[in-house]
Amino acid sequence: MTDTSRALKPVLTFLQQYEPFSQMLAAHQEYLAMYLEQVFYAENNDIVLPQDGVADCLYIIKNGCVSGEEDLREKLQPGHCFPISALLNKRAVNFQHRAIKSTICYRLTRSHFEYLMQQSIIFHDFILKQ
Repeated sequence: MTDTSRALKPVLTFLQQYEPFSQMLAAHQEYLAMYLEQVFYAENNDIVLPQDGVADCLYIIKNGCVSGEEDLREKLQPGHCFPISALLNKRAVNFQHRAIKSTICYRLTRSHFEYLMQQSIIFHDFILKQ
């Protein structure tokens, strides 16, 4: 096992627990794992706000919980991705996303998101259905 594959193993293990990642080709999973950045958010910290401007990253919740609306009706759990619509439409989010409790997210930049959309039909189809 190479140092790179050893370093990616925990991320790959996480991704393989959730769709669409579990259905993607190994090469696409590895690409995703290689370019994900792990970010910690304390309880009640904002992750994405409308005033941040055009969404530039895809977030995948690793652990914790994120509010998907201002009134906390929608709670996003591990494996969920956001803000898909804003990212696809190259616009700001419509509402804040906030960590309800201490949360770790994986973050993927727009350029890597767009590349993966072009390369993986499974990822592409999943994103467009959201």
